[in-house]
Amino acid sequence: MSWRRVLAITTRIVRQIRRDRRTLALIFLAPIVILSLLGYVYRGSSRTITLALSAPDNPFVTAFAQELTALSIRVERVPPEQAIERVRAGRAAGAILIEPTASSSMRLVLDGSQPGRARQVSAIVSQAAMRTALQQLLPQGTQPSLALEYVTGSPQFDELDTFAPVFVGFFAFFFVFLLTSVSFLRERLQGSIERLIVSPLDRAEIVLGYMLGFAFYALIQSILMVLFTAYVLRIHTVGSLWLVILFTVILTVGAVNLGIFLSTFARTELQVVQFIPLVISLQGLLSGIIWPVESLPRPLRWVAQFLPLTWANEALRAIMLRGQGLEELVPHLVVLVSFAALMLVLAMTTLRREVA
Repeated sequence: MSWRRVLAITTRIVRQIRRDRRTLALIFLAPIVILSLLGYVYRGSSRTITLALSAPDNPFVTAFAQELTALSIRVERVPPEQAIERVRAGRAAGAILIEPTASSSMRLVLDGSQPGRARQVSAIVSQAAMRTALQQLLPQGTQPSLALEYVTGSPQFDELDTFAPVFVGFFAFFFVFLLTSVSFLRERLQGSIERLIVSPLDRAEIVLGYMLGFAFYALIQSILMVLFTAYVLRIHTVGSLWLVILFTVILTVGAVNLGIFLSTFARTELQVVQFIPLVISLQGLLSGIIWPVESLPRPLRWVAQFLPLTWANEALRAIMLRGQGLEELVPHLVVLVSFAALMLVLAMTTLRREVA
């Protein structure tokens, strides 16, 4: 073995990468940006639990609310109907309902689609109720009782049921984007795109043809993922599976068009991979997969509203965990279709510019 020849190869690789600014940015800049974003999200996220309280004004309820506040719980006094509606809308982690005639009898309404938080809220409310009972020196026969109810989901839901909808959307988007961008780049490098351009085909026809070809496999992938999730992993699904497939397919069509669009800026497959931190990591952090969007710092919440995965995750969770129908998810459908259409137009535009 000649170390001189080994060092010659090493020197060539170092010089080659040094001349590639995109690769240098991927190696040094992308990890710093992602870690900075991760730290900002983690330290800036709001973790305060909000509970809606509907109860009469008496010493027990006042002491109970103070006990919850001491446990870092934000308590909002509202009428019973509003309390339950806030849980259903996701603006409260739970609703505590206390009848005027029986202060020691409580109903705790929870969102069963988030089992981890539901268990946490149930434990906190039980602890606060018992402490209040001891402070108020209630008689033995009037100790507080807590009845659990679920406005969505059920006690059978586990953490996998909560994360399955967002994983379906995330992995469908990621793999379709990667397949499309790499495959379209290969078509360009092999000269297939140039041969089509000199043919009578219009550039819009070329992009649409590639889009439909990739979308065919995206459709099969979406169906397989949803059916595997429902029947093999046995994820609890309250809503329609066909509606889940519809939103997943529309999301992947947007990923196809995004892949075609961004691949026109790449010259090698490595440069395609360099788009992953920008396209995938950003959406993975801000689209509600790890943290709820509403708990993000305000600037990042605005950014999240422009990400297709944010709308797709909300829609898939609403269907699979809450059983919502298409009429309730029209805004999400419009956003995803608009994103797919915008990426298609941009792909056509960049293809024209590239070959002009």
